[in-house]
Amino acid sequence: MKLLNTLSILLLLFISFSCSNSEKKSKEYENEVRIDEYLISLMDLHNIPGLALAIVEGDKIVYENYFGNASIEDSTLVDKNTLFRVFSTTKLITATGIFQLIEDGELKVEDDLSKYLDGLPREWQQIKIKNLLSHSSGLPDIMRYKSTLSDEELMEKLLQEKMQFVTGYQFSYNQTNYWFLAQIIEKITGNQFEEYILKNQFDGSFNGVLFSSNALEGIPNRATRYYYSDRNKKFVKDTNNSGIRGHSGNGLNITLSNFIKWDKQLKADVLIGPEVKSAMWSPFAFTNNFKYQKDDFLHGWGRYYVNGLESYGFSGGNSTAYRFFPKSNTTIMLLSNGYQTPAFDIIINDVARIVLPELKGRGLTLEEDIMDLVLNDEFDRAAQLLKKLNQENPNSRFDNLKSNFNGVGNSHVWNDNSKKALQVFKMYADAYPNSWIASAGLAETYEIEGDTLNALKYYEKALRLNEKNEYHYNEGMINSINKLKNE
Repeated sequence: MKLLNTLSILLLLFISFSCSNSEKKSKEYENEVRIDEYLISLMDLHNIPGLALAIVEGDKIVYENYFGNASIEDSTLVDKNTLFRVFSTTKLITATGIFQLIEDGELKVEDDLSKYLDGLPREWQQIKIKNLLSHSSGLPDIMRYKSTLSDEELMEKLLQEKMQFVTGYQFSYNQTNYWFLAQIIEKITGNQFEEYILKNQFDGSFNGVLFSSNALEGIPNRATRYYYSDRNKKFVKDTNNSGIRGHSGNGLNITLSNFIKWDKQLKADVLIGPEVKSAMWSPFAFTNNFKYQKDDFLHGWGRYYVNGLESYGFSGGNSTAYRFFPKSNTTIMLLSNGYQTPAFDIIINDVARIVLPELKGRGLTLEEDIMDLVLNDEFDRAAQLLKKLNQENPNSRFDNLKSNFNGVGNSHVWNDNSKKALQVFKMYADAYPNSWIASAGLAETYEIEGDTLNALKYYEKALRLNEKNEYHYNEGMINSINKLKNE
């Protein structure tokens, strides 16, 4: 009788375990299907040629899939062997390399630049390693000059320029910072930057990971990078070439499988220990006290929020992104090779809302749903969802979403449909009253419509909001204002 009872209990436990396991697998399958459907829909909406995405919880891959074309011309499909150039997401790897040297006692974040590089002007000498990592150096940017210049020629030109701002004052994205970090790594280690990174973060492997900042370089299995031409209504091949100097800032090429391996080692404290990692992920103390999210930056890493949930990472080329969510020990990695409208943040944010335990099941607004409504001219419903999204995410910037609103509005203008453009820009400006771009778009559309009073109102508002004269746009708006006043 006792034996029978024991067998019955074991049988019940087995059935319970099997049911629980089946239920777990069923939920995982449901997630996979939902993400697949979401990505296929989004790729169509944003016209993305090829894409790979992974979700890694701890060291467990809970999602990994590949979509679309690595090459449109050859109809080559994206798969496990496809290399993607990750552009500025490379900076995460460079920053990690710097902190490996810090952990080894070879370097300190408080070290002055002049300790490692000679012949610097006085203003540059007290720039610290932490300023290079956090884009707070104030240095002139090498991107203003041709990549064909020699290092010596480039330095001559940089030395003739003034500092952009007092070191430490603000965040200002700058490729010079990471060029200098590469030189410091080489000075300390005696190795080429690329050799040091591959040896210390990728086990010295050249299989599925390499450095090239040249889009025209023929590399087996590398996805072709595309730009969408609005004029020709088709994709054209990227011809960007940042040269060897670009390797530390935008030159990593990697398969999703190798990116997953790197992520697992980072989370397992293999690449750097927990204390050093914590220092890398600590916020940099900018002195400007601006309440502006781009100034909420770490040491080589950005900090981002999805419905209040914190993540660390960075993005590159408007097509790749890495986000680590510490609360759930989960990473979302995105690799793609082009777009008609940028969607990397939209994808990361929406996938997080779909799969992360802290977010899923709460009926949260998806950014893709808003874009879908805008493209289908359902502006009232889109505005309602946009309001809900902003309420759910009070500290988020939604740069991709705003860029898409601007792009859709401008597209309607270019196609002589100012009525629809006006609806898009009204929705955009109502949702983001402090966006000078939204106000400028609204002003330009009112001008086309012949509504002088509203055009002047929003041009003047855009001027007030664009204090920094981003994209040097203010001169054109001033000219429009003067023209309207004289008519």
